[in-house]
Amino acid sequence: MASKSKRARLKPEKDLPRIFLNWAFGLLIVKLITIFTITAGFIEISGKQFLIEGAWLGSDTENYLKGFSGLIEDGVFSSEKLLYNWPAGYPLVIYFLTLLGSSWVLTTLTIFQSILFSFATYFFAVELSKTRLKKYSYLVFLFILFNPTLSLSSIVIGYESLTASGFLVTSALIIKDSLEKNDKNFFPYLIINSIVFGLMSFMQPRLIISGIAITVLWIFIRKGRKAGALISLLAVLITLLFPISLIYRNNKAVGLNSISTNLGVTMNIGAGAEATGGYMGDWKGVPCNLSGTEAERDSQQVRCVIDWYLKNPVTGLKLFFNKSIFFWSPWFGPEANGTMARNPWLKMSPIKNMTSTQDGVNLVYGGFGKIISWLWLLGGLAFMFYGFITLWRQKFLERLIGNLAMIAIVTNWLISLISIGDHRFRLPIMGLSLFLQAVGLKTLLRGGKPAMVETPALR
Repeated sequence: MASKSKRARLKPEKDLPRIFLNWAFGLLIVKLITIFTITAGFIEISGKQFLIEGAWLGSDTENYLKGFSGLIEDGVFSSEKLLYNWPAGYPLVIYFLTLLGSSWVLTTLTIFQSILFSFATYFFAVELSKTRLKKYSYLVFLFILFNPTLSLSSIVIGYESLTASGFLVTSALIIKDSLEKNDKNFFPYLIINSIVFGLMSFMQPRLIISGIAITVLWIFIRKGRKAGALISLLAVLITLLFPISLIYRNNKAVGLNSISTNLGVTMNIGAGAEATGGYMGDWKGVPCNLSGTEAERDSQQVRCVIDWYLKNPVTGLKLFFNKSIFFWSPWFGPEANGTMARNPWLKMSPIKNMTSTQDGVNLVYGGFGKIISWLWLLGGLAFMFYGFITLWRQKFLERLIGNLAMIAIVTNWLISLISIGDHRFRLPIMGLSLFLQAVGLKTLLRGGKPAMVETPALR
């Protein structure tokens, strides 16, 4: 009887891939049903009415659709200002999806994003279950797949869901290669990895730093320094092809040799003696003398803001602290700070619904609400770092996985420090931060004892 009981307890672990697939597919079906019931109404873009069906509005929907409208009218080399003032990658993704039908392109977009998110979560969890982290994989899977904000972002018009899925796919590929150690498969995996990071930086150029750092670390661990240097160069070149294509597009469209011209402005919003570090305030920024073309003025403003930080280290550190708090702040409540007012989760969040009455407002935004917000923020960070420390101590593949996750998290966090603090900016790395939090939580519940599978084959 004891033997049968033990086998019964072990069976779910053996069936993990099937369980993951069932959950991922089941949630995808729910999302597809939801997508076909959404009609967000009309919004006006460049004097034209856009009917939004099959998608929820995101923070920058109007800007993405304005760029998309320019592409529809004039093609890939449209001179629409939004396409060079902002990176044109995401509007181009929408534009390319019109090959499957222009009248329902937004529905196609959210279906594509939802399929990719379910696949990425499934792929990451399955590869994780093949490592010594097998006992963590189910909790990690549930944390990512059913996180309301992250999961529902796949039905929103915005690049965040695609890039969050990209980080999960690339991490899973690296885990897969590290387990197989098959040189014949290494280069196909490397090319896929580089293309995915290239597409991510195509939509959001700041992610290229994470992509290159993660890829180079993987290559050097896998191939050593001597061979790794040359292979890394190849991987970087493949990744750079995608953002370089945006420079080419802008050059052909308006003669601009730049991915976009909004970096300096964005950095300046978060800098200066009167800045808060976020979008709050008057955005006076740092006074800069600018001249020349738009690209030249953008570069000048970037240097100007960096010089200001170097000359004002104390104020700069205070702003860095504020931006860190904003980056990790809750989605709603007294400490929330960012551009997630259209977060779909807020439509059904019980905390948000509490504010429909004055008593609820007093509770959520009063002293009790502030305590809960800070506990949520600091607790999430504590679990994340504890999860990373747990993996770092393993000294096997698990340390590499922890490093990959932390590189993605820290690089995006640091970029936020020199630009703007906004909780929306953590969405791309949220799958990996949830992974570390799940590891930290389970380890803590076990009294600090890691739940590692000691099977030699998984080392």
